[in-house]
Amino acid sequence: MTLQCGEVVVIRARFNQAAGAKVRPVLVLLDTGDDDFVAAPITSHARNSKYDLTLRDWRISGLNVPSYVRIHKLTVLAKSEIVRKLAAVSETDRNSVVELLCMAFCQR
Repeated sequence: MTLQCGEVVVIRARFNQAAGAKVRPVLVLLDTGDDDFVAAPITSHARNSKYDLTLRDWRISGLNVPSYVRIHKLTVLAKSEIVRKLAAVSETDRNSVVELLCMAFCQR
């Protein structure tokens, strides 16, 4: 399976300190073609960080509620944990993600 930057997928997030898992949406940022990918978590809870991006077009992304991408909380996930693909973020939201990534990781 190949993922594209800007796709929203639902993953099975396992608990580290307890048994079980929850399904959570994430935004795909990079897939180099192997068994894992780089993603940013998506949450419905607004945070007070300048690195949390409000998705303006959250419905287009296949999400059920207003959502936020946590740009500064990147993670590497196994493709085997994907439950399903939802949709891709809008071009406007994708451009905002790229801008915020640059702001967060390319500071001088």
